[in-house]
Amino acid sequence: MYVVVAGINILSRKIIKKLEGTHDVVVVEENEDKCKRLYSSSGATVINKNPSTLTALEDAGITQADVLIAAQKDDNENMVVCSLAKKYGVPKVISRVEDDEYLDAFEIIDAEAIGHTDILVEEFLAAVEHPYILKIANLPNNREILRVKIKRNSPLIGKTPKEVRREKNFPEKFQVSSIIKPEETVTNDLEQQIKQDDQLLMIGPQKHKEDLNNYFRHQ
Repeated sequence: MYVVVAGINILSRKIIKKLEGTHDVVVVEENEDKCKRLYSSSGATVINKNPSTLTALEDAGITQADVLIAAQKDDNENMVVCSLAKKYGVPKVISRVEDDEYLDAFEIIDAEAIGHTDILVEEFLAAVEHPYILKIANLPNNREILRVKIKRNSPLIGKTPKEVRREKNFPEKFQVSSIIKPEETVTNDLEQQIKQDDQLLMIGPQKHKEDLNNYFRHQ
């Protein structure tokens, strides 16, 4: 996909890092120093202009964009960027929102609004309640894609994912979909032995996530 991101900050840097390996990412930011820092550490295209202007969005290739993400801290500026993106016909427009009073306004222009407070709360709760697993994405039917890192000296080392799933105390509603190696290669070979520092991608129901967390607490 072709993704345009408006604004450079801690939140957008995380988003850009996640997206740039698999999508074409163009970032628009008015602050020159922020642009230079991102340019030196990222593979994304960086444009040093005010994202709220027509010329900046046109330079970013807004007419080709599949998604626009307005990640600036100012809700008014995000509103302008989102409005322009909708006029250019961008199919999906997403915005960070600092003040919940703006949520209805973003809904009026058909932009998907994500409250910044909600993002932080969700991250903290996930870290506290399920410290051994990390949610990657939501799936239909209230399922999730989860990532689990194999701990040092784990009894799972040397076993295959298929063997792990057959263990008596493994939550049967979950399945291992692939193994992520430390060098960030991914394999779907579930007959391959698990090694230290490998990570497992798992799929299962959100309501049973606690069972999976309890399993890996003892692994």
